[in-house]
Amino acid sequence: MFHFYTCKGFFITVGLEVGELKQKNQMLHRMQLSRNGVENFCILLSEITNHFLIRIDDFEVKLKNIVGKLQKNNNKNKLNQIFRYRQELITSKSLLIPMEELINAIEETFLNQVTKTSEFNRARLRIKRVMTLVKHYQEEMETLLHLEEAIFSYRGNEIMKALTVITTIFTPVMALGALWGMNFKHMPELEWKFGYLGSLILIFVSTIAIYFYLRFRGWTGGILKGRKKKSLF
Repeated sequence: MFHFYTCKGFFITVGLEVGELKQKNQMLHRMQLSRNGVENFCILLSEITNHFLIRIDDFEVKLKNIVGKLQKNNNKNKLNQIFRYRQELITSKSLLIPMEELINAIEETFLNQVTKTSEFNRARLRIKRVMTLVKHYQEEMETLLHLEEAIFSYRGNEIMKALTVITTIFTPVMALGALWGMNFKHMPELEWKFGYLGSLILIFVSTIAIYFYLRFRGWTGGILKGRKKKSLF
């Protein structure tokens, strides 16, 4: 964060720290050789933008790593990383927008006096390149988030479907178990000679019948099939 004032004759900054800039010595040398204050300002904008380019290169490496990890294993921690990287992109973009506005303001104010100089065009093209990269990676992050949401939604639906199928299949067991678990005094089934065997057969047959009915209707889907080793779903 720094304050500045520039016109064609001179360029003043207040609170500017150039220690973090990688090529500060070359930047200061170019400023000494420039023809006016506006060119000095363009040189400074160009070097600050170059600092963003270095950060974006690091971000590209992290993005490729997270994509590679997602292909091997998909979990909640990866989703948290994606959100953190997305927040980092949003922060960078919010810092770059004022620089883009500044370069447009210089063009509007000085017109042909500055727009034909190499320093102005270098700064303008560098800012444009950074904004293009940020926009590209932002779209890629949004795609990753949509993919993650689709995967988690699919898995959640599969879990609910599996629980529903299991509950439905074992409904005869629970219903008949609850029925014969009652403590009424007069229950004729308790005195049947083959009552226990008959109840087992009834439970088994009804359970199998419900299973095949669900499968015939196609309601079991792919929940009975194992997940492939490299599959995200």
